Amino acid sequence: MRVSLKGTNTDLPSSTREYVDKKLVRTAERLLARNGEVIILEIEVGKATRHHRTGNIFRAEANLSIGKTLLRAEALGETLNEAIDLAEEELEREIKQFKERKRSLMLKGARSLKRR
Repeated sequence: MRVSLKGTNTDLPSSTREYVDKKLVRTAERLLARNGEVIILEIEVGKATRHHRTGNIFRAEANLSIGKTLLRAEALGETLNEAIDLAEEELEREIKQFKERKRSLMLKGARSLKRR
């Protein structure tokens, strides 16, 4: 798995890099144990805008490319860690939905073969 981390409108301290690695990267590795396919995880964290001071100003975005498929998660939060946590939950939902879709199509094909 290839991982790239980008900070927008803010600096990325090592604690943020470790937190992203602990949350997003490990979640993707745990749910996607695949061999042979190229998996690319691009993560972008930072402030949504420079001029807002209150409210949901931190943003976390994760783009997961599995072969030709793109799974995307984006979240806003009051703190950077909250935005990362929300993005992790959304990415986990996307991965599970992707895996279930492949399984459903496989079972649908098996049912059609059985009817013949």
